[in-house]
Amino acid sequence: MSLNYILISAAVFLLILTLWILLRRKKKFKNTSRLELDPVGLWRYHSDSEFEKKLSYGLARENEKPGSKNPKPSKESKEKKPVTVLEFNGDIRAKQHRGFASLVDEVCVNKDKVSEVVVVITSPGGMVAQYGHVYSQMERLREAVSKLTVCIDVVAASGGYLMSLPANKIIAAPFSMVGSVGVVAFVPNARKLLNKFDIEPRTFTAGNLKRTVGLFDEASKEEIEHFQGQLETIHNQFLAAVRKYRPQVRFQEIETGAHWSAEDSVNKELGLVDEIGCSEDYLMTLNEKEDLILIKKKKGSFLENGILGLAGAMVDRAFDNVRGAGVFH
Repeated sequence: MSLNYILISAAVFLLILTLWILLRRKKKFKNTSRLELDPVGLWRYHSDSEFEKKLSYGLARENEKPGSKNPKPSKESKEKKPVTVLEFNGDIRAKQHRGFASLVDEVCVNKDKVSEVVVVITSPGGMVAQYGHVYSQMERLREAVSKLTVCIDVVAASGGYLMSLPANKIIAAPFSMVGSVGVVAFVPNARKLLNKFDIEPRTFTAGNLKRTVGLFDEASKEEIEHFQGQLETIHNQFLAAVRKYRPQVRFQEIETGAHWSAEDSVNKELGLVDEIGCSEDYLMTLNEKEDLILIKKKKGSFLENGILGLAGAMVDRAFDNVRGAGVFH
């Protein structure tokens, strides 16, 4: 294979790649313009957030002229405050917690322009500190707006349920999983394995409780009791949050850490869920009379979503399978 052939092939490949990127950008711009976005009416606090405005199809239909294919929003629709919609798709590490906080910033800065915030949550729970941060963001939303609604379609358990608590109303699909108000810590110990290879692990600390239950050291009775006490403290914090926002909950049953389907929890009157339903139905009902603004983080570049995204997904998958040492909601 000659050098000229390689150079020509590389040039053609780069040309095709450039055309593909340009077409993608043009398509994205075309899709955005079709949504009739109003750059003045939509908010811009963080540069990495984007908006999608869905006009009230109910009011538009009422004001549509016969034969019109593109009805204009009514005056009533323009004057009304829109409903803001956020999504949180969580994993064990709640990697989205920083991005979610920036979306909450958008709402808080523009709180006087919002009638309601709907957060669609999908999360099995995970690390305590990260989900505690998301819980704090939900509290910010509760303080900023007059109405905060959480929709659960699949699962909001443990840390996912913790972040749902500040909502004025929790709506969940019948088979979605809720509850799991508890704390778990998985700490494997490899000391015996290292000893087989004549390796003696040693950890030096200043402070007798600086390191308690670890991966390689033998834990004393005092250290194990201290570690268990930490779990109990976090559990009590979780229960305190439940008491603060959902005093109607039957605590003797939910404090065990068990989980239920949403419909089962309603039938048993546990108080975990207010209403049975899916997010699509709730949002479509709202959109009959209200405009919806969906706020989300901008999509990354081809490099971020492609090579780096694949590498990150592989690391996340490995972490989720192994979990390692850590404390989880």
